[in-house]
Amino acid sequence: MRSYLNYILLLFLFVQCGEKVLPEGAIELPRKIRETSGLATLNNQFLTFNDSGGKATLYAINLDGTGLKKHKIKGAINRDWEDIAQDSAYFYIADMGNNAGNRKDLTIYIVQHDFSLVDSIKISYASQKKFKKRKKHKYDAEALMVYGDSLLLFSKNRKSYKTQLYVFPKKGGEYQLTKRKTFDVNALITGGDYDHKTKKLILTGYLPDYTQYIFKAENFSLDKLDQVKIERYPLAFENAQVEATKILDDGSVWISSEGEDVNVPFIYQVDFDQLQTP
Repeated sequence: MRSYLNYILLLFLFVQCGEKVLPEGAIELPRKIRETSGLATLNNQFLTFNDSGGKATLYAINLDGTGLKKHKIKGAINRDWEDIAQDSAYFYIADMGNNAGNRKDLTIYIVQHDFSLVDSIKISYASQKKFKKRKKHKYDAEALMVYGDSLLLFSKNRKSYKTQLYVFPKKGGEYQLTKRKTFDVNALITGGDYDHKTKKLILTGYLPDYTQYIFKAENFSLDKLDQVKIERYPLAFENAQVEATKILDDGSVWISSEGEDVNVPFIYQVDFDQLQTP
């Protein structure tokens, strides 16, 4: 009995010591979306979803984190949803998580703003010849965004911590992707967004020690990729896992962080004036 009580006490102390505090200014999300992995907007609300193993459902929340509402995407499967992009007519839900590098069913779902599935895009990497399970590879991706008539995909490269940029049409079909450009970001990229009005591109990412980062490129252009400069800013978050970013119509930049284990899921507005490049 004594050993059992000691175990309970140790467990209690572990949970207490592991209790997490929200970053100042962060807005806690409902636990229903604790694995938030993408951000979009509709009718002055955020849309997000849970990643690998979650339901094929988009969750709408108010900008203050309240008012959770579910929108099931009939006909879609959530094998590993990792990001969502949008334009004036459609959402593009990226079921392209590929942690082990062995998936052959990477899919982008094209969904109308009424949450009906209308088409899909099948993608593969032209340079990938082997699909065996492994820890370090360059065929994972978690960042998708709209750029004119195209979709931009930034890879999560587990070998070099660089990111490869891929470009393909935002219409239904099958596409083999060939990298357009490699950027030396020194991080594992987890999300991204592009604003066509300001030409600002934002990425999020982290390192194996779970140092969190946000990246910014001003005046981003596919026609001038050699001139693109991506700046990296560390985020002073502890016990967070930043997975998504969204640029709102007013130009503000928001991110969301997962709430695995005893971590707290949250959204947060980023003020670049308060950040410093390392």
